[in-house]
Amino acid sequence: MLDVCCGRGLALPLLHRYAPKIGRYVGLDISSANLAEARSRLVELRREYGVLFPLEFVECDVSEPWPQLPPFDVAIYTSALEHLPYELGVKSLAATGAALAPGGVLYLSTPQAFGPPPRPLQYRVHVYEWSCEEVVSAVEDAGLVVEDVMGLLPPEPDEVATELAERYGTGAVDWYRNLAARVPKALLDTVSSVMVPDRATELLFVCRRPA
Repeated sequence: MLDVCCGRGLALPLLHRYAPKIGRYVGLDISSANLAEARSRLVELRREYGVLFPLEFVECDVSEPWPQLPPFDVAIYTSALEHLPYELGVKSLAATGAALAPGGVLYLSTPQAFGPPPRPLQYRVHVYEWSCEEVVSAVEDAGLVVEDVMGLLPPEPDEVATELAERYGTGAVDWYRNLAARVPKALLDTVSSVMVPDRATELLFVCRRPA
């Protein structure tokens, strides 16, 4: 497994819990401070759980040529693409695609932007937020096929209602508002993200390198 822009190693506890038999993990990040914290997290995990899967961290700029690495079956690139300028993001996606073995899968998450650039950012710490079409184009140029696009974070409730009305009529809006009055927000947000991915504020792309 390749973790692109692994940051402080926040994915490690989840990977240990849900994929403990990973054959090898490599985390890439440009920040030595992030990697130092990731190594500290690893020490804590080993203290609590014992032996983890084999892993290593590599300090590098993912928009520049990478160190020589073996091909990977799975890559995750989560909540990081938006912190790069567009041109550097394209380069990082090309390098990620090249690092996957035939049949390998990339899970890429990033906020969804709307309208032509320049666009306002959802968060000031972001550098460039991508439209769904821009991501698909860059991923395909990297030699990957987009197999699925799922909403991760929901739009505002009014936007969900508007989308449902356009798809199914005003009766769907009443159904949604009744659901919103009865269902906890955390669950409703998850349902909304999946129902209206075209309006979701963050997307998950499942991409595969052809075998």
